[in-house]
Amino acid sequence: MTVEEILAGESKNLEFKIQRPKDSTKYMKSVVAFANGQGGQIVFGVDDKTRTVVGIPKKQAFAEADAITTAISDSCEPVIIPDVYLQTLEDKTIIIVDIAPGKQRPYYIKSMGIRDGVFIRVSGTSRPADRDLAAEMYYEDEGRSYDMVIRKDLTVSDAKIQNLCTEMKKVAVRNARSEAQKREIKDLSRNNLLSWGLLA
Repeated sequence: MTVEEILAGESKNLEFKIQRPKDSTKYMKSVVAFANGQGGQIVFGVDDKTRTVVGIPKKQAFAEADAITTAISDSCEPVIIPDVYLQTLEDKTIIIVDIAPGKQRPYYIKSMGIRDGVFIRVSGTSRPADRDLAAEMYYEDEGRSYDMVIRKDLTVSDAKIQNLCTEMKKVAVRNARSEAQKREIKDLSRNNLLSWGLLA
């Protein structure tokens, strides 16, 4: 961490804290958001408003670093193991917490649960992720596409299937480039939808 990076201010991958808040949720949202995204750093001992290095008292620095590591390990699910280290800047000690991009997304704050505890990074802030985005993260990390997930809570009638096949054929005919192409377009059936993965 350099003075120039601090002067540039907070960003999608960087956040400042004057000190470790008593309520760990105040920085745990960022930890989870970094793990759900491209990773990032939280720097303790820097005023986010003035971008001034205030430092952490040297006598407390190691204990603070341990407390931060423990809080992150205990508060997040799946477990996030941060890289926490001390650095001297302008003769003051700061604590840098490196969060790597996660491989088991979505990460969330245990006390808030997976429904409300998933966060993402937007510019320089951590925002709650909606249900669909959290599900998309899960399927991406499983090597599957979210739009290929079977909706077991939905049922489709024969009439709706036939209507979809009819509408799809109309679109194909409209988009045909010649009369010859139009004549080659065949009626669609349930089997077509099954083979294309639109029905399961």
